[in-house]
Amino acid sequence: MNNKKNSINEENRSIRKQICKRSFDDLIDENKKKIKSLLELRNDYSNLKREIEKKKEKEKVSRKKKVASTIKSVLNYFFVGKYTLDDDSFRLTFKTNVLESKQAKDILSAGEKNIIAFAYFIGDTHLKVESDDDYKRLFFIIDDPISSMDFSHVYTVCGVIRDLQMILEKVDRERIMIFTHNNDFMRILATNNIVDKKLLLANGQLSDFNNNLTVPYITHLLDIYKIARKNMMPSHTTANSIRHILETLTKFERIQVHRESVAEYIKTNIPNDTKSYTLINDLSHGGWRTEQAPITNEDYKEICELVVVHIENKHNGQIEYCKNVC
Repeated sequence: MNNKKNSINEENRSIRKQICKRSFDDLIDENKKKIKSLLELRNDYSNLKREIEKKKEKEKVSRKKKVASTIKSVLNYFFVGKYTLDDDSFRLTFKTNVLESKQAKDILSAGEKNIIAFAYFIGDTHLKVESDDDYKRLFFIIDDPISSMDFSHVYTVCGVIRDLQMILEKVDRERIMIFTHNNDFMRILATNNIVDKKLLLANGQLSDFNNNLTVPYITHLLDIYKIARKNMMPSHTTANSIRHILETLTKFERIQVHRESVAEYIKTNIPNDTKSYTLINDLSHGGWRTEQAPITNEDYKEICELVVVHIENKHNGQIEYCKNVC
């Protein structure tokens, strides 16, 4: 009894342990099915995790193939088989030869390197998405992709941008923002309706890009067409419009331009009746004589109609465009 009394703390601890063990055993008996279910869930989770990892590895391989296929497709726009991509090594090939490490740096020009970078930029899209739905949320930001390129490649870049939905089949609608310092690149994008909204940044302010400044010929032609066919009143710029149109047609058809070529073009192509040739020639050179009678609106309309009819006969698509726009 004295021993028990003197070791009462140990006795209490032992009793509490036995109570806890008994309670634990009761809990196991009561929750045996739940514990078994939990163990099965843990096992299923481990198996599922392993399957997910395997699928991720397969997806990586699949994405790599998509990236390679897209890069090769874009490169073909520019090089038509001269340069392409080797699927296995992911290295550039020249015709049928795989380029060695760092060899491309010595072979490619600065413009060609930018083409390769642009092609990879498009191909890399497949690595930015987690599911097919992500393709529908893509937004492309393209910053001056034409640096150091030959001008013929500038047209190709525009073609790639225009065909982006075809190159990336899962993209259902293109969302693109393009930055450039190049006026000709901007002109091509604008006149071919590759971009919807054109803006110019000047003096810290964004304003609508005036496409008339990059393609003045069609703007002048629209003015002449409206005077001839839409009863628009001529203005102080009408004579300049006539001059610009005739100069453009002369350069287009004769290539080699000399001082008298515009006058010759008028004489050859515009009916030389009582006044049309002389009046057009005079106006196209900005001539004015104080002793001559003022040119009437009807005179202007007649001259504009002669020019429109001439273009209609030789380049009818231009007049059809004017009809659609007006």
